[in-house]
Amino acid sequence: MNALLTVSNLHVHFDTPAGTVRANNGVSLEVFPGESLGIMGESGCGKTVLFLSLLHLQQPGRIVRGEVLLEGRNIVSLTESEMQRIRGRVIALVPQNQATALNPAHTVRQQLAEALAVRRRGGGLLRPGTERRAEDAVEFARVFGSLGFESGPVLDRLLRSYPHQLSGGMRQRVLIAMALVMQPRLLIADEPTTALDRAVKAQALEALQRLHGVLTMLVVSHDVDAIATACDRVAVMYGGRIVESGPCAVMLNRPRHPYSRLLIAAQRRTRGEPLPRAAAETLNLIDFPSGCPFHPSCPDAMPVCSVDTPAGRDVWGGGTVACHLYQERTG
Repeated sequence: MNALLTVSNLHVHFDTPAGTVRANNGVSLEVFPGESLGIMGESGCGKTVLFLSLLHLQQPGRIVRGEVLLEGRNIVSLTESEMQRIRGRVIALVPQNQATALNPAHTVRQQLAEALAVRRRGGGLLRPGTERRAEDAVEFARVFGSLGFESGPVLDRLLRSYPHQLSGGMRQRVLIAMALVMQPRLLIADEPTTALDRAVKAQALEALQRLHGVLTMLVVSHDVDAIATACDRVAVMYGGRIVESGPCAVMLNRPRHPYSRLLIAAQRRTRGEPLPRAAAETLNLIDFPSGCPFHPSCPDAMPVCSVDTPAGRDVWGGGTVACHLYQERTG
């Protein structure tokens, strides 16, 4: 099976007065049709720049090297008008901040109808009096049905509501519905559970679980629960590159890379437990250390780690890891 999305050696730089920030520093990954890939990593590791670059929204950052193949077509060199035909229709984004992503002056129905108008006409916004209410109702029932809503009074009340009248979890599902209305081939969910309380987070996770296996997804999150619920595979980023990837069940239970182990352990610690030990240094994306970028903070660093940058290597369980601990063995 051919990959729907292939990212190869992607480098994205930001020019600043202090120097060039290498936000993506050689990212490579594949996403296959019907698969869900999770991207994990701490703030500043390059997750957001990665998915924004797929949509040409990384400005003022520059894609200086690498390929992004979408169904075999390199989209790095596409013009803005060409990318407008891809955004939403081929790659749809569910943004992180559900509190501000919806228009407070329009109802849910109006905003969904506008998305439908864009899909049907291939561009442009909804004009007053051009709604197709009967056809729209069928589409709304379809997309909300995939998220667990049945047609009836509850759905009708939701469609009549303004964003401020909805809970955070409900707004999150409305954003997902707006993406699904466009019938994309790839859905990107950016931190779908961030800033949500326990009950609302459960609603967001339920929505992701319903889409798992139905839609090709890229789930960008630091939340282990979101990754475990929605993803088949997971890739861990550090320093602008992927340091480990593999099947979700294997990665979350037996991470190999020292950074992956620390990241997942920190996520799973219970209240009152100390954080896993690691140096408290933040990686400088302008002045990278030589060798492995994680070696100054790595509890397992060896002399070679400060000299040579490790390449990705296949390991047991169907994953890859970029670490000198695994350069001469596969276990």
